[in-house]
Amino acid sequence: MHERVTAPQKYYANLPYASARGVVTSPGTSGQALFAGQKRDVLWDSQRIRLNGITTPDSTRFRVPEDGVYHVSFNATVNGSIVRSVGENLNAYLFVDGATGQGASGVMGHTTFQHQAASSYTTIQVSVTEFFTRGSSVRAQVYLDSGATGTWWISTADYDANLNIVLLTPSSNSWAEPASPPPVLRTWSDGEYIDVDTMTSQTLDVFLHLENRPRVTARGAAFNVAASQEKVAVSWNSMYSNDRGFALQKLTAGYADRTGIKVPYSGMYLISFVGTVQHSSGVEAASYGFQFKVHGDSDDAKILTQNSTTRMNMDCSIAVTDLIYLKSNETLNVRFYGWGPDTRWTSGTGDDRALILAATYMGG
Repeated sequence: MHERVTAPQKYYANLPYASARGVVTSPGTSGQALFAGQKRDVLWDSQRIRLNGITTPDSTRFRVPEDGVYHVSFNATVNGSIVRSVGENLNAYLFVDGATGQGASGVMGHTTFQHQAASSYTTIQVSVTEFFTRGSSVRAQVYLDSGATGTWWISTADYDANLNIVLLTPSSNSWAEPASPPPVLRTWSDGEYIDVDTMTSQTLDVFLHLENRPRVTARGAAFNVAASQEKVAVSWNSMYSNDRGFALQKLTAGYADRTGIKVPYSGMYLISFVGTVQHSSGVEAASYGFQFKVHGDSDDAKILTQNSTTRMNMDCSIAVTDLIYLKSNETLNVRFYGWGPDTRWTSGTGDDRALILAATYMGG
């Protein structure tokens, strides 16, 4: 009995993870060199990699040891010595290969940022929550605009670049394996008689919940709005979840359909969001700002993130990972706002990962 209770506890208290902080410096530069028109696999400093279960053969690819839902976040701070008036595009990617069965494969996340000032820094980032199968390898990549000139590099300090991978929930039977609801834990009393149902609810039910945390992902959206337009909530093309308590619905009156995601449980949710947009008119090379806000039921945002773009009809992104508290039946939603006279804002191009929101229940 002791082994059956403590062995799972030890496992769930020490799930696989990898943390890489700081990149290898290329000869003749102040960081890891980037070259115009090339996508680079980021090479991490082996002395600053921390591994638990996850392995790496080359400080670039990180191999996961078991099936499960993993959260991955990547950011890199980039410097460029020469920048055109319209800026230079920098793209961040998370790429997975070696998958089997229903495991995620290929480009799992991608973002576009515009470096707007010479000899300054721009931080690019991307994050995903995905189902990986045992033996899949994850790597971070950076692409530099094909028209860029001068010297470009990823800065090398711990805080300048990092890649983090963590197993959130084993879920060995695919991403969509039905979730187990969070258990209600109780306090034991001396001399209390414990029947089978009580013991199960306080042990096995706990492990089943940790095995399959409730989670939801919404992908893809299309909008075309004027600058300074209010009440623009992202209307999602599709939603995937492993708990029937998640529901895609209209936020409230005045908003479009499919703009809110009702959550089933009160507690902390791990949020991963990527938003990509472009503006379709205005002044070329002028900087136009935009923001995405993550909300619950309140008009006060729980998360606010913003960026600016200097190119018309070209993608520009934001990405954010955060933990927020939501109440049972609260409606998770994302709202957009863009500035600039005489311009319109449209959703980004490409696949449905240009706009993606993931939420994983982490506990109450």
